[in-house]
Amino acid sequence: MEPHSPEQDVKIVVTGPYNAGKSEFVQRFGIKPINVAVNGTTVGLDFTHEMIDNFHVHIFGTPGQDHFRDVQQCVARGASGIILVLDSTDPSTFALVEELTKRIKAVCGRVPLVICANKQDKDGALPPERIKQMIGFKGKVIGSSALHGEGTKTTLVEVLKQIRKAEE
Repeated sequence: MEPHSPEQDVKIVVTGPYNAGKSEFVQRFGIKPINVAVNGTTVGLDFTHEMIDNFHVHIFGTPGQDHFRDVQQCVARGASGIILVLDSTDPSTFALVEELTKRIKAVCGRVPLVICANKQDKDGALPPERIKQMIGFKGKVIGSSALHGEGTKTTLVEVLKQIRKAEE
């Protein structure tokens, strides 16, 4: 990405179904990510921040369970962009994409959305293009392994590019 001036604050919300790897994704950025979890499950939010180009990126992760939908919507308020993390090995969760997208966009409007096809390092992981076809998504689907830090920065940079493009 080319440098962007002046420095701009952006809020990126990382959301998705339970156990998709959202917290691991968020923890790939920043110096000291914050995670509000009980027994390894996010019950509040994940948070970190990082400078990328001239973007001061505030990254918020939501819990994935449906009973935290109010928290998901609260965290999403004011988002500049959304990263929806999916577990590439669990097609049963792909049906949740439409509902999650509607729920989040209801509070933050039409903002850039990138899907992160996580867990590409696992046996049985479906490739990003196959997931894109299965869910009928028109935007970018990027493969990653948040556990190993692969594809996470690419995904974040893509949503930042879309934010920049939307502002032109």
